[in-house]
Amino acid sequence: MAQSYPPQIIDRILRITLESQHFAWLCIDGQGTLRNQGGALQDLGLPQWKIGENILDRALFLNGFLPLEEDCTSVPSVHLTDEVVVDVHLFRDGDRVWIILADRTEALEWQTVAHQKGNELRLLQEQLKRLERSCDQGIDFFEALEMLALQRNEDGSFMILRPVNRRFVELYPELLETPAELRPQLKFPFIENFLVDAEKLWQEPDNPRRLRSGPWIENDGSGQELPLEASALNWQGRNLLFIEMLDEAYQQNHSFLQIGREGELIKNMLEQEVRKRTSEIRRREEEIALRLVAAADSRDDGETGAHIRRLGLYSELMARHLGWPADKVEEIRIAAPMHDIGKIGIPDHILRKPSKLTDDEFEIMKMHALIGGKILENSETSLVQMARDIALYHHERWDGEGYPEGLKGEQIPEAARIVAIVDVFDALIHKRVYKDAMPLDRAIGILREGRGKQFDPRLFDLFLFLRKEMAQIARDYAS
Repeated sequence: MAQSYPPQIIDRILRITLESQHFAWLCIDGQGTLRNQGGALQDLGLPQWKIGENILDRALFLNGFLPLEEDCTSVPSVHLTDEVVVDVHLFRDGDRVWIILADRTEALEWQTVAHQKGNELRLLQEQLKRLERSCDQGIDFFEALEMLALQRNEDGSFMILRPVNRRFVELYPELLETPAELRPQLKFPFIENFLVDAEKLWQEPDNPRRLRSGPWIENDGSGQELPLEASALNWQGRNLLFIEMLDEAYQQNHSFLQIGREGELIKNMLEQEVRKRTSEIRRREEEIALRLVAAADSRDDGETGAHIRRLGLYSELMARHLGWPADKVEEIRIAAPMHDIGKIGIPDHILRKPSKLTDDEFEIMKMHALIGGKILENSETSLVQMARDIALYHHERWDGEGYPEGLKGEQIPEAARIVAIVDVFDALIHKRVYKDAMPLDRAIGILREGRGKQFDPRLFDLFLFLRKEMAQIARDYAS
């Protein structure tokens, strides 16, 4: 991938190339600093690292692979966690390395299942060979296994392979009356449905697969329930049908399944309770945040409650289209309205001045970013941490000419870069005490001049892509 491609084009190429797989990707520089990420990071058990963060000490699965000695390399079956296995592909792109993680967990599970079924089939074949060798010696193979063995005749009836288990004689007396042309589907209606699939298998003599019906329940003469299971296979040119009494094994398995179902039910109940509690906590956080913002904005004639609401919805829309996790999307909706909370510390004669600020007054106004960051610093909750980044850095510029710290490019937190765009957009298209509202197209034209200078070009392109949705939010929350 050439460095000349814009990041959003590279992301799109990755999505199109890998959309058939469960995957995620990371991009780091030579020092291990994260420059891009996307895909199913959480599903693969990876955290949502921050752009600009050095991840080498935490991304232990990269140990031994970096620095790359070749332009590209692939490492199969790397365990990210005890439950997740991925193929790791690494590509050198100038001074950066792209890491693509393709989920292989399900494929390896199927390989394991296939291997297990193959072992079961080989075991059954060995049992049948031993049976063939020992039938003349009178060994009661099927009696020991509590199994009825039948061979299909050309007319669709079945012939018994003796000896016959005594319990099947009690359940199915017709076994002794018409042994040559038996039709078990007339005795067990469940078998009739199973034979539809079994016939397809028997029409493929070279197919070694063993087909199982799954358990069903019959009643014996005393009213006792008996769990049965049928299986069909091809063996040395014969079409065989086995009916097995499951009894204790089935009951034990049934108990395990019931315990599993109860466990899943309890798990679901706990998860619902956690979601409910989390939702309640988030609602309280949002209420506190909005009350705090309202207290600050009550002093600013230029801000309205509708502006606060719009800013959160604009930011939420962009974060969702960037593929942020659902909890982070919700957080930016709540955190974005706190961007100007530091204005609570700006004097009224500056904050409410209807005309242009002098240079000295503007320097004082710029302090609101530092004040906002100070108000929200040292929190242990991710929501307030995001709000602090937005309040402190939403006036930073992509070209490094912003304030308060002069951060440049991806040094600026992505949440702050999002708010920087939508805050200016909303200010341009709505009336303030010091200006009239501007038509949408003219506002977009002014914003375009800041692409790559004031605004992150990748995020600005996404904003343009979403301009219709942005305009709809502005109309829906006009006042």
